[in-house]
Amino acid sequence: MTLRQLAVLTAVLALSGCATKPGECDATNRDSSMLTKMNCDYSGGYSDQVKQKELVLAASRQENAMFRQVYENIQAQQLSTRTDLASQQKSQAALNQSLGQLLSSLKSRHGNESQIQKQIAGLEQQLQATQVAPTTKATPASLAAKQEQLKTLQKKVNQLQFSLGYEE
Repeated sequence: MTLRQLAVLTAVLALSGCATKPGECDATNRDSSMLTKMNCDYSGGYSDQVKQKELVLAASRQENAMFRQVYENIQAQQLSTRTDLASQQKSQAALNQSLGQLLSSLKSRHGNESQIQKQIAGLEQQLQATQVAPTTKATPASLAAKQEQLKTLQKKVNQLQFSLGYEE
């Protein structure tokens, strides 16, 4: 092989490596050539994938934290049904805020998934049911009803979290 043929071969290989776009890089593809892998590494295609997955992971972690906050607020609301009116209103406001943030985050992130949207709508209806203003004198029947509403709300939040693939 002459020096000229070697130069032409090197140029062809170099140009074929440039043909790989960063969006076409897939680190899990075992069939891609060594040159393609090197080009993906050099062009930043692999690092772009890592950055995208890190963003998705960060968003998932944030939503998971919101789920935990909702659970804590549901528990606080359940405990407050045994206490005075001011505590009930305070814990209800905290529950409304945390669940509202979670639902708006989920709506923006999973807006095109009809099953998730149905679950979100059901949660919004259940939240409205728990927002009925507590009476100044809590009766055992009203407290039991409130506890049952909160248990139902917690089950619906659990179902939504499971549908999204989050762990408790």
